Amino acid sequence: MQYLKKISILFFLILSLYGKAQETLSYEAVNIQSYALYEKGSWKELLEYGKNAVAVGQDFTLLRLRMGYAAFMNSDFSQAIIHYEQVLKNDSYNSTAHYYIWLCRTYLNQSELANLQIPFLSDEVLAKEKKGFAITGVGIESSYKTTDIITRGNTFFQYLGVQNRFGSKMTMDLAGTYFNQSINSPVTGAPAGAPLKTSSINQTEFYNKLSFNIHPHWQLKAAYHYANTVFDISTYQNHAAFAALKYHGNYFDIQVEGVYSNMFDTSISQASLQIGYYPKGNMNLYGISTATIRNRPSETGFNFKQVLGAKVYKGVWLEANATFGKFKDLFENDAKYLYNAPDQNQFKGGLVSYISLSPKCTLELGYTLEQRAIVTNTNQLFTQHSITGGLKWKF
Repeated sequence: MQYLKKISILFFLILSLYGKAQETLSYEAVNIQSYALYEKGSWKELLEYGKNAVAVGQDFTLLRLRMGYAAFMNSDFSQAIIHYEQVLKNDSYNSTAHYYIWLCRTYLNQSELANLQIPFLSDEVLAKEKKGFAITGVGIESSYKTTDIITRGNTFFQYLGVQNRFGSKMTMDLAGTYFNQSINSPVTGAPAGAPLKTSSINQTEFYNKLSFNIHPHWQLKAAYHYANTVFDISTYQNHAAFAALKYHGNYFDIQVEGVYSNMFDTSISQASLQIGYYPKGNMNLYGISTATIRNRPSETGFNFKQVLGAKVYKGVWLEANATFGKFKDLFENDAKYLYNAPDQNQFKGGLVSYISLSPKCTLELGYTLEQRAIVTNTNQLFTQHSITGGLKWKF
């Protein structure tokens, strides 16, 4: 009996404290205190105070708007989205919430999802950002590759891409690329030391991707990649179809994708799971991990790619990447890039810097190291070095 009496006293004490907390954190008290912290710019204190208020049932639109702005000012864009989406649950047309979700998605490099907020933006914002334009971005890229053996000549790669927006739910990416490499090989039957025969690989590619926003956190993607490859007197028509489903969570995203292709008259399938993460709620620190399984007749391969990036200076990001596992005919970046050189990759890694020249223009500079195996003698390895430069404009 004594034991039950103590439990009852403890239970009523907890209820009393809970009731007192609710009484102390009344709507009026929370509204006044959160506004005072908002006016002072005490963002961390406001977020902590708001968290405690919500925990005891004081959850209202003005509080969430202030907490969202506090998280935004702390550059925690993921947390800001959480609060602003809570506002929209009670007021789906709240223009302030839509505006800041649009900004947060943009700062998280989720411009396609940000487009969902465009119908709710004011005419002033639309005019300032020129969101009436169908063409939203243009990118160019050029790469020069060199090797440490005479049987493989230098390689040149050129890329031009355009992004188009159709309403708030659909985006289309169009790209064209050109690839050229010379191959030096002994002439059949020629004596040792005879001049090598030079052959050329010329490849022209076309890429088209459609992205659909089916929900504020979900996307569907579909793409087609065509490559016309000319090697000496032989011509190959290569085709690939890509499909993916992507979920954007808080502080992470996950994508499941598949590619089916016909490369050099061989059917190849590729399935990948990609997880991106940005633990600080912004792009000051981020990572992307991708696991890929490829199947071709009588052969299965596995690759793992790791990307780690960080903001190292104002307007400057540095990104490291490495792809582990042997591969040939590998598609990356939503099947936009195709690695189908005749020599199999043993390893690929590099560094890329992104330099913001202006709010609308970004300069890309990169270096890639590849270890490859000669197609006619897989025991003979060679190294390929690549220097890449590019510019991207946003409209």
